[in-house]
Amino acid sequence: MDTNPNDFDLKAIIALLRRQIRLIVLTIAVFLGVALIYLFSVTPMFTASTLILVDPAQRNLLDPTEPLSIPAMAADARVDSEVEILRSDAIALAVLDNQNLLRDPEFGPQIGLMDRVQQAVGFEVETRQSGEALVQGVLRRFSDAVSVRRVGLTYIISVSVDSEDPDRAARLANALAETFIAAQVEAKVAVSLTARDALLGQSDAALQAVSDSEDALDTFIEVNLAELEAESGLSEVAELRRLVDQVNEQRLTAEASTLAAQQALQAGDWATLSDRLGDEALSELDRQREQLESRLAAATSGSQEEIDLRQALARVEAESVDRADAVIGVLRSEVADLEATARDYRTQIREVLLQGELSSAFLTAMYELQQEASIARRQYQTLLSRLRDLETQANIQVADSRIVAPALPPAEPTFPNSRLILAVALVLAVGAGVGFAFLREYYVGGVTSADQLRDILHARIATSIPKANQGASQLSLADSVISSPLSLYAESIRRLRATIDQSFRIRDPRGEHASADPAGKVIMITSGLPYEGKTTTALALARTYALAGIKTLLIDADLRRPTLHKQLGLTPEQGFADYLRDLEIKRVASSFYGRDAIANLSVVMGARRSETPTDQLLDSAAFDELIRHARDDFDIVILDTPPLIPVVDARYVAHYADAAIMLVRYSVAHQRDIRSAAAQLQEALHTEAEFFAVLNHEQGRQRRYSYYGYYSDEHAENT
Repeated sequence: MDTNPNDFDLKAIIALLRRQIRLIVLTIAVFLGVALIYLFSVTPMFTASTLILVDPAQRNLLDPTEPLSIPAMAADARVDSEVEILRSDAIALAVLDNQNLLRDPEFGPQIGLMDRVQQAVGFEVETRQSGEALVQGVLRRFSDAVSVRRVGLTYIISVSVDSEDPDRAARLANALAETFIAAQVEAKVAVSLTARDALLGQSDAALQAVSDSEDALDTFIEVNLAELEAESGLSEVAELRRLVDQVNEQRLTAEASTLAAQQALQAGDWATLSDRLGDEALSELDRQREQLESRLAAATSGSQEEIDLRQALARVEAESVDRADAVIGVLRSEVADLEATARDYRTQIREVLLQGELSSAFLTAMYELQQEASIARRQYQTLLSRLRDLETQANIQVADSRIVAPALPPAEPTFPNSRLILAVALVLAVGAGVGFAFLREYYVGGVTSADQLRDILHARIATSIPKANQGASQLSLADSVISSPLSLYAESIRRLRATIDQSFRIRDPRGEHASADPAGKVIMITSGLPYEGKTTTALALARTYALAGIKTLLIDADLRRPTLHKQLGLTPEQGFADYLRDLEIKRVASSFYGRDAIANLSVVMGARRSETPTDQLLDSAAFDELIRHARDDFDIVILDTPPLIPVVDARYVAHYADAAIMLVRYSVAHQRDIRSAAAQLQEALHTEAEFFAVLNHEQGRQRRYSYYGYYSDEHAENT
């Protein structure tokens, strides 16, 4: 029963794997060897991770009433934004700078593979790079080593760095997180300072508005003071006005002295400075300076005395500057106090006038000016308060993120994962080994078992001929069926005959079984290529039939390269090709027909290679007539035909066969040739003919196939 190619046969697959176990083991060994070489050659990488917790609320320390919670969508967007900031080149460049990665052996400048090859062969390589290219290369390598991701839907960001050194990996991961947090604080401070700078202009304008409104009110009062004093009838107004004028005069005097002292100090005019400030300490310092200058003028140049005098003079001048700054500071304080006093007097004048009995026109004008000054003052105070808040906020800014789990140096490398790589290599090796096994079993190489041959051809395997040694006295290995009837070789030939008999159901010579067809059966023996043992097998099978008492005829139908007569030890004058070609030979007895000397077997032999196209001879009426007569006179007719691949002769003979046997040499014939030969033979057979395959372990004389003897000499040499 033929095997259906669509059937799944677990036993057959297991048998296939057992046949190809060496190939599978070799494949696994190669894969695992490559994996081990890779593991030993690759540089291990360590991964350190830092966890950062992001507070999406962005709390304001100056406003405790601000809500602490924000919508989930806004919080998610904030965390995702921080992830992108962490991935930015700005943060990476800051780490490159503060960690000095431009000089790091791992991330610093490196030469490429081509440069290394050029160096290895002795060429000089230009290793200098421009500053920008150098930084970009280090930045690219560092960015490739950094991994930033959000942990699930939490507010935690994981920052990981891969490095050859575990300590470096932990240090860079922490540095990246710290740089990000510092940049976050700097950004918040910059925002506060930018807002403060934007308010400074408005506050200056508001201060000017306050001053203008105060001046407008004071100007109105001064211009109309006489009328206001007369209309109110208050003597206090005149006294307050006199005090204001007195204070202003003192303030102007103090300002003039301060300005003159500053100019003298800048010019280094110590005498004028002493006179202006009227300070005894400055005067004493000025006398000391004059004495030192006089002594310095008389001192020898380059002497120790000159050096000491210059140092003493420098100390005196420094003390003079410090004393002058202190006195000028006192004068400035006096000016400020006088301005405040004058301002108080003017305020008292306003209050006194507003309490007096003034006309509605004066009251309305003064009230309007006073309200404008009050509004301007409140606006200025509001801006000033906001400026102070922004300055304070800039000084007390905290990051919205913090490190909750700093990176620690990892104990084991994360790459390569030896177990995973070996497991994957093993899985791939087993898969590749099994794949190679199926490929070799069905497509590549020769056939090594009967099961493999059956799987390739999906045909019945009649027998498997074992390897046997031809005796020194034997003309052919086929002699073993007579000389060694109990050998494995003889048994395999009998098994072949039994398989054919079961197919034919022929009648036993002793008349125990009835035959459905009294005509003799034609058995065709061929192969895909030369040197596969078809002639030897045909002779052995014919002798097996003959020894069983069955009338058997063996015909050497290989007209291109007949060899049957050599295995019989005969040398016929004419061959079978001569019989088919020459009618004269048909009329007389010829030596191409004879008897086997060691078996009751009739044979039709060839003598030499035919010079006539053999397909014409095998497709002739003479051959057809011979086969018809052979069927009538013999029970079994065995045809030894040429191989299928080199020539077409066997295809013209196949339609006569009731059973076709194709021999396949063990581990020699290519599977594509086997399939091609089987397809050609099955196409040529008639529908009721049986097709069998035989695996032949017999050692041939040729280690490789040759078509010599089937083509012309010139073509054979080229082939």
